[in-house]
Amino acid sequence: MKNFSRFSILALVLMALASSAGAVDLVTNAQVDIVEGITIAQTAALNFGVLVLNNGTVIVSAEDGTTTDTDNLISDATNIAQGVFDITSTVGADLTVTCAGGTQPAGITLDAFTADWAGAGAEGAVPQTRTLVLATEELEVGASITIDRTTAVATSGTPVDLPYTVSVTFQ
Repeated sequence: MKNFSRFSILALVLMALASSAGAVDLVTNAQVDIVEGITIAQTAALNFGVLVLNNGTVIVSAEDGTTTDTDNLISDATNIAQGVFDITSTVGADLTVTCAGGTQPAGITLDAFTADWAGAGAEGAVPQTRTLVLATEELEVGASITIDRTTAVATSGTPVDLPYTVSVTFQ
């Protein structure tokens, strides 16, 4: 009788285990960390100064705003400057910056963008990456402008806007 009782109890335990494996529910949790994202504010405009209507290219350095003007296009260098932007995000965020020229006036090409994370090394072609050390860091942007005198028009003392887009994204 004892063996029968033991066998019966063992059979009931095995059946209970077998039937509980057929459907199991587990309540658990997912996790998320929501950060502020990225903000960008321009603090200085990219400016090529006053150029002569002739064929050629002028490059403004992202790192320090110096120029390369092998075609002698610069007439007045007073306002020449790299573009400067404050980038704000979470410390430790891995960011990538890209730049793209918009639709330019006839005879003008804006391209060959470079970027420099101030205090973080040398400038280079975009895309540039950076892991933020501070919540707000300075990004400097340079580019190349090419003038084609056969289609460009003199602006005669009224600077023309040269649209471009600076994009900063999480990696």
